Amino acid sequence: MRWTSLLPLALAALSPSHVLAARETLDEAAVHVRELISYRAFNTGVLMSVFPDDAQVPVPGLPFGLQEYYAEYPDSNGDILLLAMPIAAIYRNALPPNPPNLTLTINDMYGFGKGNLAAGRMRVALYGTLEPVEDENEAERCHQAYLAAHPDARGWIGAGGPHSNFFARMRVNKVYAFNGFGDVAYIGWVPLDLYRESGAKMRSAKEAHRDWPVPRQPEEAGLATLFGEQLDQEEGEAEGKAKARFRIQW
Repeated sequence: MRWTSLLPLALAALSPSHVLAARETLDEAAVHVRELISYRAFNTGVLMSVFPDDAQVPVPGLPFGLQEYYAEYPDSNGDILLLAMPIAAIYRNALPPNPPNLTLTINDMYGFGKGNLAAGRMRVALYGTLEPVEDENEAERCHQAYLAAHPDARGWIGAGGPHSNFFARMRVNKVYAFNGFGDVAYIGWVPLDLYRESGAKMRSAKEAHRDWPVPRQPEEAGLATLFGEQLDQEEGEAEGKAKARFRIQW
């Protein structure tokens, strides 16, 4: 394998405007991202923040992330609802006097059965700011939305919980999608306005689960195609196999 052929793929992942062989269009990718967040992750992701440079920890200035529950913020068209607990370092790092910045990564948590690769599953990184919910009526709406997503959280919400907590809005300001193998799926930044507009194009949960793009185990020849190698078989046969690996359902 010519390892130099991997360099364009690595550089492309950092380019805001690059699409890797975009059989999945940017518009399709944005809708899939919204459906992933809503239907395919059990409202669970990895929440990350950065330790301040002066933090009394072994890793000041470095990122820190752990699994965290989330819900969709009510009527926000794409923002995230969190139950913030200041006892947790992830939240302390994003509360005053520190910058309120957070990153939430969300992966497709549904299994695909034998022969499918986790490497080909969709995932997304959401960047945003943390804003405490202070209005009582708004906090009640958040309470109901969070419990709808996580009924098991009933025991630690509010004053009766074991730790101080409050509802917070993660106001999304950047979106990076990694929707699967780069020869067939979109990899790159999703414009924020498109991310928000795509909520109106989402299918129902039932439809999304039924017709979700499924990443299939690549054949050896398929892997060669992915890394830019020449195939022995004819071009038409290779193209047919590539199409079978990732089905865009619209």
